[in-house]
Amino acid sequence: MANSNKKLKFTFQIGTIDHLGVKLYSTIPPMIAELISNAWDADAHNVYMYFNDASPKSIIVRDDGSGMDFDELNDKFLKIGRNRRVSTNTDRTPGERPVLGKKGLGKLSMFGIGKKITISTIKDGKKNSFVMDYDAIKACSQQNTYEPVILEYEAATQEVSGTEIKIENLARQSGFDLEGIRKNILSRFSIFSSDFVVHINDDDNLKIDTNGIITENYQFKWDFPRDFSGEQQSFQSLYDFGVNNKISGTIYTSATPLSKKQQGIILFSRGKLVQESMSFSERANDNFFQYMAGSFAVDFIDESPEVDNCSTDRKSLAWDTYGNTDLDILKRLLEKLVSMTQNKWRLSRKEAKKQKIRERGVDLDKWIDDLNPTEKPLARKIVDAILENESISEDAVNNYISYIRDMYGFTGFQDFTAKLDELGVLGNENAIKLLTDWSEIEAKEYAKISMGRIKTIEQFDKYIRENASENKVIQKFLEEFPWLLDPKMEKFEREVTFSNLLKRKFPDDTELESNRRIDFLCTNSSGIVHVIELKRPNIKLTSKQIQQIAEYVEFIEKQFPQTVNKVKGYLISDNMTYEPGAERVRRALESEDIFVKSYSDLLAEARLYNNELYNHYTKIEDKKKESNRL
Repeated sequence: MANSNKKLKFTFQIGTIDHLGVKLYSTIPPMIAELISNAWDADAHNVYMYFNDASPKSIIVRDDGSGMDFDELNDKFLKIGRNRRVSTNTDRTPGERPVLGKKGLGKLSMFGIGKKITISTIKDGKKNSFVMDYDAIKACSQQNTYEPVILEYEAATQEVSGTEIKIENLARQSGFDLEGIRKNILSRFSIFSSDFVVHINDDDNLKIDTNGIITENYQFKWDFPRDFSGEQQSFQSLYDFGVNNKISGTIYTSATPLSKKQQGIILFSRGKLVQESMSFSERANDNFFQYMAGSFAVDFIDESPEVDNCSTDRKSLAWDTYGNTDLDILKRLLEKLVSMTQNKWRLSRKEAKKQKIRERGVDLDKWIDDLNPTEKPLARKIVDAILENESISEDAVNNYISYIRDMYGFTGFQDFTAKLDELGVLGNENAIKLLTDWSEIEAKEYAKISMGRIKTIEQFDKYIRENASENKVIQKFLEEFPWLLDPKMEKFEREVTFSNLLKRKFPDDTELESNRRIDFLCTNSSGIVHVIELKRPNIKLTSKQIQQIAEYVEFIEKQFPQTVNKVKGYLISDNMTYEPGAERVRRALESEDIFVKSYSDLLAEARLYNNELYNHYTKIEDKKKESNRL
């Protein structure tokens, strides 16, 4: 029961309540955070919250902490601006927890949410309860003293110690977002454990008993100081400052962009938020910052009981305070760690993308190594441009790389890529998309070409069946359509230097072979030298003719060492009957890239390749139609 002889006194300036309560705490999470801090400082193990959406709305927060007696209510709870750490000469609770409260303003936070506050507190079997009404407080603004209505005074009770606060006459009309409140509370503390649990509406799904990581599905993470110790020499003084002040924390990066609320680094002191998410970089618009989150413990900034480095609403540190050297160094340390992490992230993400591609059976490094020297630099550049582009996802990387590998054998594609590189836009995702779109255009063009080539193949087939002259007809036909010899051969040229050398080395000798012709020499887009000897379709091949093409190849490799292992010899006819011993010689020379092929072989290969080009185009068209349907 209430005792009429006892009074509670609340001395105030109405402006203080308005500016540090009503206006400063206009949303639920920061107000709840102040009540959780009070429960922690009271050595509570559980905080029970009840959000009542039924009319009239109300919020109840109850803890099982030490509670307060009547004198403590008057001398401590109702005193605005009381610095607990100074008045008690300790920054530890009786249960040896680091004290979170410091300014003595947390109680005002409740008036930012509701106008009527009922407080019930039990200590050592005695219960005290009273009501504070904002309108009644304002009515006493001239006297600057308000006497709360006492409901119970030192009433005996069997209930356990603790404090309950009920907030009524709420201004809000909308329903409570309990999951949103839970997430917000999680982002404001790092003190939760089995020894300190927050219960929300008795729902186990909303219970908070562990500190979640900043991102639920992070891809990479780096801990300070452990993961930066190998590079400490590059920022030794900042590193030492962090270690000496027991700063610790983790920077996470996710596989996909984070929401705005998740991005950035937050700071805790003594387990309570002192700095909301911040990028700690002037380049916060870079793609990297869409993937980065983190948290750091900076307890040292709150060691002094007198100096307060935090803003009143605990949303940020006082970075701009003149002469605060420690905060300045802390900021530079975090900026350095973020910058270093950005570099680490790029390398890690690039390797992760490469690994994903390897898992699909493609070794990019081997593919590039297998290209000829003139193709490698541009291939490496475009692959790196794709892998290092921060905005391209792993799945998109696989698609882009697949296109690049399929189209890279075409000279036109390489020329187009080189032009983009000259413009300095190769690393831009739009340019990369243009390359993949180009593959569709290129495929379409090649489909048109392949249709024309098929008609050419039919004409060549006719010449072979008619046993046309290899000198007057076939040779000239192949000069005009070199792709019949090799699909990658876009232009057929006589290599004059090689030809002259061959004439000097192998002068015409009519006694040996009256119908021998000067060989073709040409290169394809991969830099392979082709030595080609044409024979009439009906001629019977001899061991000497096969051996002669091998001598041509050996001579080219000796005269031009850079062509070693890049010269192939072809003896072409359409009569695959061999004189005795010739077949054995042919089989032996195939391991040395010396081949005997028929005109029929050429026709079959040309048909196959050009049909594949056409089929490739039709597949692209089918995929495009399918995606449009989806």
